[in-house]
Amino acid sequence: MIVLILLFTILLIFVAFDFILFFYEWQARIHIGRWNDRLEWQQAIESKARKWLHRPPTVKLKDNNYWVLYDVLRGRYRNKTIQSWQTAGLLMAFDESESARCAAQKIDMKTGDWKKNPTHIDEVLLAYILKKNKVLTPKAEETIFSFLMNLKGTQETIPYRSTIPNVRFVDAIGMVVPFLFLCGESKLAIKQLEEYDKAKLTGSNIPSHAYDIVRNVPLGIYDWARGIGWYILGLVESNGNGVFNTRIVSLAEELLLYQKDEGGFGAMFFNKEITCESSGTALIGLLMVSAYRINSDRRFLDAAFRAEMQLMRQTRRTGAIDFCQGDTKGIGCYSTFFSVMPFAQGIALKFSKELNKYAHR
Repeated sequence: MIVLILLFTILLIFVAFDFILFFYEWQARIHIGRWNDRLEWQQAIESKARKWLHRPPTVKLKDNNYWVLYDVLRGRYRNKTIQSWQTAGLLMAFDESESARCAAQKIDMKTGDWKKNPTHIDEVLLAYILKKNKVLTPKAEETIFSFLMNLKGTQETIPYRSTIPNVRFVDAIGMVVPFLFLCGESKLAIKQLEEYDKAKLTGSNIPSHAYDIVRNVPLGIYDWARGIGWYILGLVESNGNGVFNTRIVSLAEELLLYQKDEGGFGAMFFNKEITCESSGTALIGLLMVSAYRINSDRRFLDAAFRAEMQLMRQTRRTGAIDFCQGDTKGIGCYSTFFSVMPFAQGIALKFSKELNKYAHR
């Protein structure tokens, strides 16, 4: 009898944990999207982003909404690698002071080195933001750069994972190319991007999720919104001298065709029936602003403001931007879970601040 009571109690705890998570998500969406003033909305998302800089919410590893406590206990609920680019995305919207606080957590200030040796390429994006804001120490930069060169090995470009050296991922364009440019390695950065041109859809500027450089075949889908977003991030963050002007304008021109009537871009944006996805919408919005800055084509600026409006519609009353697609599980395995994501929050805030320059035009 005691054993049955114990088992029932454990079961109740697991079910209660799932219910609490479900209830929190449900109530958080009450009155979602009731934002009419863009500056008031911008202040709200900035306030939320600042709070998340100190304790960002977890982007869970799995889409599973049942027996979640079991995943937590097994260490399969969150991942430090995923969380690293969440922090990087948040920092993109802020200046040196916030980056300095983050650097103090990541870098040993006595030795100037990265506290824990990097294990995945995802951490490079955070190093890029710290370097851009002039708080990455020379020794920490050397550690990150050495990690990339070791990952590259004898190959011409840097793979996303050492376990699959012959496959290039679009994620790496956003995570690595800006850092390489900032380190003075423009030749390698451009080669990293130009190599990926083989992954583009025939007659298009849109790349696939991944590319096998040995078999010369694209892998995954072409219209993954955050995937095109990673590609965009690599372009706009590396375009200080205008080297990617043509690419930016051409891609923006093509993506105009896939903007939904309400202003956003779907998680798989070729299909306009798919729900708007916030991280992709924010990143494509950044592309539109960059394209407008290059050639002053009003269509790009209008598209950017429409994308911002859609992000406002997808923002909770707390200032947290919702409907961000969860982490991808692998090539061809895309999340069906949509919620908040610190990375998207930071990118959306950066995008909105960029639009402030053109708000009265």
